Amino acid sequence: MMSHRSWQALSFALVTSLSSSAMAEEDQCYLHRELSVERQLRRLSLDLRGVVPDVAEYAAVEGLDEIPEAIVKTYLESDEFRIQMRRHHENLLWTNPNVALANVGFALGSTRFADTTLVYHVTAAGTSRLYRGGDGTHYCQNRPQSELGYQPDGLPVAESMGVDGTGEFFAEGWVEIHPYWEADPSKTIKVCAFDAQATTEYTLPPGDVDAGTHTCDSPVSTKSKSCGCGPDLAYCMLTSVVQPQVLASMREQLLRLVDDYTDGTRPYSGLISTKRSWVNGPLAHYFHYLGRRQTFSLTQNIHQPADGLLPEVPYTAVDQWVEVEREAPHAGILTLPAFLLRFQTNRARANRYRIAFEGQHFQPAGTKDTGCAKEGDDLTQRCVCRSCHVTLEPLSAHFGLFVESGSTVLSDFETEFPTASACANGYAPRSAAWCARYYSPVPDAVDPDIRPYRLKALEYDDAAHPLIGPNFSAGPEGLAQKNIESGLFHEVATRNLFELLMKRSPDLDPTSTQGESKLIQQLAEEFRAHDNFKLLVARLIQLPAYRRMP
Repeated sequence: MMSHRSWQALSFALVTSLSSSAMAEEDQCYLHRELSVERQLRRLSLDLRGVVPDVAEYAAVEGLDEIPEAIVKTYLESDEFRIQMRRHHENLLWTNPNVALANVGFALGSTRFADTTLVYHVTAAGTSRLYRGGDGTHYCQNRPQSELGYQPDGLPVAESMGVDGTGEFFAEGWVEIHPYWEADPSKTIKVCAFDAQATTEYTLPPGDVDAGTHTCDSPVSTKSKSCGCGPDLAYCMLTSVVQPQVLASMREQLLRLVDDYTDGTRPYSGLISTKRSWVNGPLAHYFHYLGRRQTFSLTQNIHQPADGLLPEVPYTAVDQWVEVEREAPHAGILTLPAFLLRFQTNRARANRYRIAFEGQHFQPAGTKDTGCAKEGDDLTQRCVCRSCHVTLEPLSAHFGLFVESGSTVLSDFETEFPTASACANGYAPRSAAWCARYYSPVPDAVDPDIRPYRLKALEYDDAAHPLIGPNFSAGPEGLAQKNIESGLFHEVATRNLFELLMKRSPDLDPTSTQGESKLIQQLAEEFRAHDNFKLLVARLIQLPAYRRMP
C-alpha cells in the first residue's frame, strides 16, 4: 500500500506535470491569441501617435469587438502620426549632421577689455596680420572708430601700438553693428573696424596672377585689406549661435520632405526622387554667404545653379519655409545636406542607401579569396576587400556628382583638366587648393609623366571598371528611379514598416509553414500600385498578425 507521503509526492508531480502541459500549450498558442479591444487600442495609439489612449478613448471602445474605423482615421490624420513617421525615417537615415561649418577665416571670437567692454573680431592670424601687421595675434583697441576716422580709400585709420617679434603692429577702434543673426533690430554688438568692413568686392591690379574683380565672400579674399565681414557681418558667423541653427535647419529640411511624402497626398516614391525642397532663413543665408567661405581643407557646401534659386528671406526667419525647385542630379532626401553631411563619403552614402532602401547589408565573404591583389589602391581587386567593394564601388559612383565631405553639386564642374596648372586655373582667383580638393591626378598607363586631373569620383573610370562612368552620369536620381521601377523600393519600405508595427522582422523563409514572404510581396505590389504611404500603414494594421500578442 502506498504511504501517505508517497501519495503526496505523486499528487504533486501529477499537478506539476498537468500545469506544465497547460503552460506549454498556452505558450505554444501565445502568438495566436488576439488582443482585447482595449489592448488593441493601446497598441494602435502607441504605434501611430506615440502616446497611450486617455480614459475617454478607452471608454469609446468598451464592449466593442474591434477598433472603429473612425478612430483609426483620426490617429492617421493626427500630428502625432506625422512625428512618428519622422522618427521611423530618422531611424533609417540617421538625420543628425554634425560638422564644422565655420573656420578661423570667418568665425568671430571675442575679447573683453578691463572695463568689461566686449568686442568681436575674426581670430584668424592671417587676417589679423593683413589688417594690423605684426605676428597676427593682435586686435583692435578699446575705443570707437569714430574717434580715429577713416582714410581716403575707406580703410579704418589704425595707430601704431608697438613692435612684436615680427615687426610693428597697429590697432584700429571698434564700431557698433547689428548682426544678421539678431532678431531685435535695436540690439548691436561691438566689432573691430577692420573686421566690420561692409565691402562686397575687391580688385587686384594688372600683373597680379589673380588680376581682376573678386567678391569678398570668397575663401581666398584674404588678399585684400578692404574685405571684412560684409554688410551686417553677413560673411562671418558667431559659431556658437549660427552653426547649431543651420545644422538644425538642415535636419528639419529633410524631415519636411518626410512629412510631404508620408501624409498620403503625394506618391511616397517622391521621397527619393523629388526635385522639391524647403529653405528657411538660416539655410538661405548660409548658402548665399557662408557656404563658399569654407577653406578647401574643410567641408564644401557651395550653392550651385542645380540647387535652385535661394529665397530672399532674412536669417532670422527660422520658421519661414519656402519651397524651392531643384534640378538634376538632385533626388529627394538623398541629395539634401542633412544626408550628404551625415554620410560624408560616397561609400558611406551608398551603404546607407543600400541598407535603408534596398534592405541589404554588406557581409565579408565566408571563403578564402584567391586570385586577388594583396596590395593596391583599387579595392575591387584587393584581397579580402573586393568581396564587398566590387558591389560598393559602382554603387557609390552614383553619389559622385556630389562632393565628399560636403554637399556641393559637381554637375557644372569640368570632369578633367590636362595639367595641374590648368586645374588650378579652373577657379578664380586661381587656387591649387581648389584643384586638390575636387580632383585627383590620374597617371597615364603608358607615360607616367602625363598626369591629367580628373574629378575624384572618376579616378577609376576605365575599361576595368565599366560601371563607374555610367553610374556617375546617372547620379542618385538614376539609382532611385531604377529601384522604384523594379519594385525594390516599395518592397523594402513595406518590410521596414512591417517591422516597425509588428515589432519583429517578417518571416521570409520560403520553407517555413508560417512564412510571410508571399504576404510581403502582395503588400508591396499593392503599395507600388497606389504609392500611398498612409494606405500601406492602414493595410498593415488591419492584418490579423497586428491584432495578436506581439
